Amino acid sequence: MQARTIIATLSLLCATLPVAAQQSAEEKPKRDWGKLSGSVESAWGIYMKDSALGIDQLDQTYGTNTYVNLGYAIKGFRFGLQYDIFEKPMIGYDPMLEGNGLRGGFAAWSNSQWEVTLGTYVEQFGSGLILRAYDERDMGINTSLLGGNLHWRPASWLSTKFVVGKPRRFMSFADSWVYGADAELSLLELITPQSDAMLMVGGSWVLRNDVSEQHPAEYPAKMNSFSGRIDFSKGIFSFGSEYVHKGKGLRNDPRFTTDMGTGQALLLNAGFDLPGFGMSAVWRSIENMAWRQEDISTQSVSLNYIPALTKQHKYALCSLFPHKMNDFGGETGGQIDIFGEIPVGGHPRRPLSFAVNASMYKDMERSGSHYKFMGMGGDLSFAEASLELEKKWGPDWKTILVFAYQRQNEFSRYGFGEMRMNTEIVVADVLWQITNKTSLRAELQHAWSDSYDDQRWMMGLLELGIAPKWMVYVSDMCNYQSYGDNIHYFDAGVSYAYKFLRAGVSFGRYRAGEVCSGGICRYVPEHTGVNIKLSIIL
Repeated sequence: MQARTIIATLSLLCATLPVAAQQSAEEKPKRDWGKLSGSVESAWGIYMKDSALGIDQLDQTYGTNTYVNLGYAIKGFRFGLQYDIFEKPMIGYDPMLEGNGLRGGFAAWSNSQWEVTLGTYVEQFGSGLILRAYDERDMGINTSLLGGNLHWRPASWLSTKFVVGKPRRFMSFADSWVYGADAELSLLELITPQSDAMLMVGGSWVLRNDVSEQHPAEYPAKMNSFSGRIDFSKGIFSFGSEYVHKGKGLRNDPRFTTDMGTGQALLLNAGFDLPGFGMSAVWRSIENMAWRQEDISTQSVSLNYIPALTKQHKYALCSLFPHKMNDFGGETGGQIDIFGEIPVGGHPRRPLSFAVNASMYKDMERSGSHYKFMGMGGDLSFAEASLELEKKWGPDWKTILVFAYQRQNEFSRYGFGEMRMNTEIVVADVLWQITNKTSLRAELQHAWSDSYDDQRWMMGLLELGIAPKWMVYVSDMCNYQSYGDNIHYFDAGVSYAYKFLRAGVSFGRYRAGEVCSGGICRYVPEHTGVNIKLSIIL
């Protein structure tokens, strides 16, 4: 894994740092030599054969995703390096990540008005619908830009951003350039500085220039996008909206022939938050917002961020079939959350907390060469309704009950084609605080489905926590009524935390499915093995 390269890289940076000589108390005040920081985040998978899963031969026996970071800051200056190691990538991560090397580095300077960065950096305009260069390690995504980034804040009511760079594509950088500018104005702060309301108005421009050799001549290599947004809040109320227009370029919807067209997106959100009661709602329509680094390359990844705007579940059976947002074509829909507290149970400090969520999304209809933007006449792609109740019964006990209904389409593993499934899930979560430092938590989950593949699921979990260092758990999930085999997906692990160290090891059998973080998902095939995680932050 080129260990010598890692050592040489770290030694080179350390060699540039001054070495402070010890001074006695009578000498001059100590000089500011800056601050050196570093971290290592490493995850390993060791994979095994498993006849229950039909895995008689292994394509890979191990994998690792490791990140080594080194930073140095002094006064207004910051420097950093990042070395990535994917030898091989762990199961469920794109094979194009395989390799290792120095893939990140920057030098930055900032003061009260300016921030300048040269090298690799992350950035986001607005909600990310038009541009998001980010590093999401759980998903194996890194679309950071290699180039220059400028932030200028000439006044408290005005901030601007400027970017230029080549986007990262796995372990290299794409054959394209990204240019952009963003401005945000706090209008009420400018007009009436004493106002207790906030009104932010912003706009963005992004140009992507595909300079790859394989780019087809009949489609424009340069594509412009523009966006405008507004956010307002006063007291308990808030409202926001953003509109994005993507310029004409290659449109690749696998359901139709490849052609040329524009794209657009509209995002609306509103909410209020009272003591003990609140609501938030979001509505979004997406048309042809696939915004690729390169139009043709199969290795190309997105320049923007379009997450699935549905409830982010923390329970396994509620996440069996998450909503997956396809940026080709489009969809229209939204979700609403209602949350609050009801004073029941005889103790004013232990109310019954509730959270209601409902969401629905439909595919965007297409007539000829045009999509019906903001239309709701397409096929249903996902719908969900859920209720979560949480109650603390005393200093030692807390319970959570979840009731959820989901409706979505899924392709059968056994050749039944596309299934429109209805699934009902019930979850009971009980926490017992045994002592100030010791707790025991138990989960019991059950799912009913009219899927042709798996009709019944059950899961149980026990988790012992010994604060602040230890956590031990064991779980089992089984499709006990299924067209295929009934398989126990067991998992057991232990984690340890102490100061700058985080470590964990687990062993289990894992089902195939989508793993999601922040509304972005990646597919993980079923496998059995040991997972090891280590994090050191200095």
